Amino acid sequence: MKRKKILEQKAFALLTEILTYLGFMWMLLLVAFGQKDPNAFFLNQHIINSFTQNVPDSVSTQGVFMWANTSLLPNLFGEFQGFITDGKSKLVGNARLRQLRVQKNSCQVAGSMLTFVSNCNAVYSWEMEDMGSYEPGWNHSLLDNISTSTSRPWKYQTQSELRNRPFWGRLETYRGGGYVADLGPNLLQARGTLDYLWNNKWLDEYTRAVFAEFTVYNANVNLFCIVTFLMETAAVGAFRLYSELQIVRLYQAMDGLYFSVMVAEILYLLFILYYMFQQGKLMKQQRWSYFKNKWNLLELSIILLSWSAVALFIKRTLLGNRDLAYYQNHKDQFASFYDTATADIMLQYSIAFLVLLSNIKLWHLLRLNPKMNLITAALRRASTHIFLNLVVIAIILVAYAVTSNIIYGWELASYKTFTSALLTLICLQIGIFNFDEVLNDDHLIGGLLFGSCTILLTFVVLNLFVAVILVSLEEEQKQHKPSEEEEVVDLLLNNICSLFGIRYKNEKKLMGLDVNGSGALAVNNSRDFLNTSSADVNIYQKTGH
Repeated sequence: MKRKKILEQKAFALLTEILTYLGFMWMLLLVAFGQKDPNAFFLNQHIINSFTQNVPDSVSTQGVFMWANTSLLPNLFGEFQGFITDGKSKLVGNARLRQLRVQKNSCQVAGSMLTFVSNCNAVYSWEMEDMGSYEPGWNHSLLDNISTSTSRPWKYQTQSELRNRPFWGRLETYRGGGYVADLGPNLLQARGTLDYLWNNKWLDEYTRAVFAEFTVYNANVNLFCIVTFLMETAAVGAFRLYSELQIVRLYQAMDGLYFSVMVAEILYLLFILYYMFQQGKLMKQQRWSYFKNKWNLLELSIILLSWSAVALFIKRTLLGNRDLAYYQNHKDQFASFYDTATADIMLQYSIAFLVLLSNIKLWHLLRLNPKMNLITAALRRASTHIFLNLVVIAIILVAYAVTSNIIYGWELASYKTFTSALLTLICLQIGIFNFDEVLNDDHLIGGLLFGSCTILLTFVVLNLFVAVILVSLEEEQKQHKPSEEEEVVDLLLNNICSLFGIRYKNEKKLMGLDVNGSGALAVNNSRDFLNTSSADVNIYQKTGH
């Protein structure tokens, strides 16, 4: 009877742990999905399609102005004053163009070509960026570049002055400063600004990046969209268009969903406080050995990441209020919401990783299933062999990625960098691959290279990888011993089935356990199981063991 009482206490602790965790996951998922709006995707696609239609893959300096005149301005200023072309999205502040340049003669011409080429201008880098101030037409100021008469498009402004942040393009990472030209509040003034820039050759051979930046607010879906279009070049004279849109909700809609999410956020914080209390007691008892348990570290990571998300939520709210206040006081200027958007992205990443770690914790609960416990033990047994196989796979992928980058990197976009080549080869293993672009270039080399990669990785190494796991699983099945946790699960399921009047299949086994004590483990071994969770620690103290 004493053993049965101990098992019942463990079963109750287990049930409490499962129900608490399910409640925690429910609140977390409500918070996660409450931070995102499904309309954000449609707003994103609508704006991208409106401003990037019929844009060639590469354009010249003249093509940049042509895109601005034919696509940017007509869509930026619609039929209704202050709204873009769809008539639904309000332009928040003014739009602006921002240019980044490199210094003159920033690289050296090969000696044998000096008679043919007089100057050389490097690709963009922070070291080679031009930060001087000029007169119109990029003429040097007579007062050593500090003339007060220098107009804004010809004067370099720092990142802090523009309330901007660095931008990660496809080719380079660009500073948040630059030479800025405001487009104004209407189409007529914007066209006048573009004509002025064109006539004074604002874009020339030293231009490396041109940004078109603006923010819109769609009241129908209550979303702000921070839009950045980038025309960048790698000093070869051809610009490519790249777009980045960040969608943020700064005004909370007072509907039923908002209050549900708010309640979920409060309950989630209560769950975090509960887990902090439990982990604090466990840490006090186990001291330094607490950090040797991977599940304890997982719990600690979830707690720390949760409080980081709370801090980011507060920061996003404060930055959003600051940026909105700035816009209200400077409606005739560019309204920068980049800091708010950055905080929002960091918050979304934090919540995403929280969901990931919380789902990993499900594996800890799945240990209660005998089959999952067997699989876990098999993976643990084969961990060394699995690691060695992964090393072999990584070496082969790197070798083929380097080879394909060297052969095709100069003409195929999928292999232009080592990273892109590596991702392409990984996609090859799951069947996502464009064979035509490789075979059209060279049938022999392409067929040998990627055919051998497929055979070696898919049919040899990956099959060996699976074989290692299967052998380990077979060995574990022969040597696997049932744990005391299985007895607790059987008792818990028996009690639940009895509650609903259902006969549990292992009831006789449990009855036999009470009579002759023929369980899988002795009572004295219960100490190990009691330490597997924070809830069990309390029961262990109450039972006096």
